[in-house]
Amino acid sequence: MAERRSPGALEAAVMRVLWSAESPLPAGEVRERVATGTAGPPAFTTVMTVLSRLQAKGRVDRSVSTDGTLVFAAAQSESAHAVEGMLAALVAVSDRGAALLQFAGSLDPRDLALLRQALDGDGAGSVG
Repeated sequence: MAERRSPGALEAAVMRVLWSAESPLPAGEVRERVATGTAGPPAFTTVMTVLSRLQAKGRVDRSVSTDGTLVFAAAQSESAHAVEGMLAALVAVSDRGAALLQFAGSLDPRDLALLRQALDGDGAGSVG
């Protein structure tokens, strides 16, 4: 019996594939690139379901390529998605200051240096 993936694991794997792709991909290509681990390759219909759900969530764009193939791409960059998640987490806490201080205190020195650089205005938009 095949081992089941944890909830959200396939969505995360699909998003990693789309973020790393240089151009939109057909579902079959997404399926081939998804890391299979011990669960084995997902069924094509499963990948299509995941892509449809991600599209409904606004995380994936679907279009038709010049040869008529249905293709998929991430709706936003991986870093923009991370920012969205961090901002949502801040909105959810009652003490933003404490959360920010704990977050900053948890950063490794390289990330802290990047954050300082961004806050100082030295290349703030070029990080990523």
